[in-house]
Formats: sequence, structure tokens, C-alpha cells
Amino acid sequence: MPPKLAMNAATTHYAVPLGSDCPSTMYGAAWTATWKNGYSESVLCQQGSCPGVSLSTKYVPVGKVTWVGDAEGGTDQSGNKVATLLPAYTEVRFASSASVNAGRKGTRTAFLTTVWYFNPKTNTYARWAGRKLLLQYQEIGTTTWKGLAYVTTNAAGQASYTYYPGRTRRYRVYVPASTSVWDFYTPVISR
Repeated sequence: MPPKLAMNAATTHYAVPLGSDCPSTMYGAAWTATWKNGYSESVLCQQGSCPGVSLSTKYVPVGKVTWVGDAEGGTDQSGNKVATLLPAYTEVRFASSASVNAGRKGTRTAFLTTVWYFNPKTNTYARWAGRKLLLQYQEIGTTTWKGLAYVTTNAAGQASYTYYPGRTRRYRVYVPASTSVWDFYTPVISR
């Protein structure tokens, strides 16, 4: 199971690949997770592949959960145990997203960022008001990102910032995680 699941729709499907250490003779295996609200979901792997798992915002709360392997372990085609199924740990939160636009005139660069989070009550993305963001920059030809400014989104989920760098740089915005929403980096832009 992936350690981090981001719910971004009413029902989100996640691929569940077998681990690289699973024996090639393993034909069947199952893991089950039970959330704090009592909801359970299982992943049943057969014939060397797993179909994945679909989770619904209606039933699955955010938080950490442990996927526990069946006590019988992973079995071969004859039902013989060929693997011990170790537990897997996953944290479920809602997805976030953001965009950053920038314009440059002379030495002045102005940014406008819009931030969204997946709202499970409406099963749509909603603008995220009052969220603190970090505008970052990278000098051309380097690999290090540095903080430029912290900004906070307004009631419309937007934040703006203007400054005078005097040269072209790369920029991105980092949206920090909350206890129920995962973090996000915008695609990089150059101005």
C-alpha cells in the first residue's frame, strides 16, 4: 500500500503493486484495513497481481490506518504458505492544488496564486481561504530552492505578491499540509 493516499474525488482508486520482495510463486494474498469509524476495506491479490483499492469519502475518514495481512500469509497455487504478509501503513488525507501566475514588467514581478482543497462535503475542489503559502525561487543554473515570501490567501482563496528581483528566476508556490489535507507544490514558472 502506498504510505500516502490523497482523496481527490467522491471515490478514488489507488493502484496497489506487489512489493519487490514478494516471491514469484505467490498466487494469493490479502490485507485488510479498519478505520477508526469501523469501516473496513480489503485488498485481495490473486495470480500475482493486485486490483488496487477504491476508497470513498463517504466512508473513509482522514488519518492513519494499518493494513494487516491475513494470518495464512501469501500462498502459492496449491494453498501453501510462501510469504509472511507484513503490515503496511497508510495515511489518508484530502488532496490540495494550486496555480501560480506571474507577470514581469521591467524589474517588477507580480504573482497571483490560487489554492484549492478537495472538499468531501461537496466532492469538489473548493478555494482555500486563510491558507499560509510559501513563494519560493531558484536561481537559473542552480538546484536549490529558497524561500522568498510567506503570503496568506484571501476569502477567494487567492494571494498576491510583488517584488523587484532585477533578473529572471524560477518560481513555485508551496502549500503546506494541514491535518486533513496533503501539501502541494505548483508547477515551476520562469519570470
